[in-house]
Amino acid sequence: MSNTNPPGVPQGSRRDRLRQDQQKATQEARVRNIVTFSVLGVALLAIVGVLVWVVMSAARPATVAGTTGEAGSETEFALLVGQSSAPVTVDIFQDFMCPFCGQFERANRDDLAAMVDAGTAQLRIHPMAFLDDASQGTQFSTRAANALVTVAKAEPDKVLAFNAALYDSQPEENTAGLTDAQIAELARGAGVSNETVATFASLANKSFVASATTKSFASGVKGTPTIKINGETFTGDLYTAGALKDAVAKAAAK
Repeated sequence: MSNTNPPGVPQGSRRDRLRQDQQKATQEARVRNIVTFSVLGVALLAIVGVLVWVVMSAARPATVAGTTGEAGSETEFALLVGQSSAPVTVDIFQDFMCPFCGQFERANRDDLAAMVDAGTAQLRIHPMAFLDDASQGTQFSTRAANALVTVAKAEPDKVLAFNAALYDSQPEENTAGLTDAQIAELARGAGVSNETVATFASLANKSFVASATTKSFASGVKGTPTIKINGETFTGDLYTAGALKDAVAKAAAK
């Protein structure tokens, strides 16, 4: 029997060395497999995450935003907030000098925003300025409404935040109202850019506000706040959170 070991190396030593080499190779293969499957697992999780995000994004309503209605439509002089596919429309006729409008907005803002986010309702805000005479000649109602319309056209996602800020700092009737600088500061606090704020002073949307006021009264509105759900005037409690939300939910279920 021939000995294939090198001279001076016993046969048993060669078997031990072969066994060690095989064990090492097996361990290295195991490590490679662990690394490979770990990388694949991470990649799979990433793919699943992307798929979940895509599905959730598709199911979730688009970012709440405002805009103005189409020319010639019933909402031409209204600010639209939410999805056009929403089953319920909520018309809000308001004047920034109207104290009851402030009470309504503060009581219902969270419910309104939640319904818009859920895709249940689209808001149609009608900015009126019939109380200009109640601001000592400063035309506060027009100036505030002009600023809101400007934001709706330039940065629509800031409409609700700016609307809320104006009502949180609402002046009393028969006072001079807020100054242009104060309105601008509230807009900035709501996230509106300096570029948009700088255009408030031009009152470029003054005629929009005047038309909204005229058209609102022509449609049968007699005062503010007036709220309509799918075109029907809401006669429930305007100043307690929950009442309007319940009425919208019932309208959506029909």
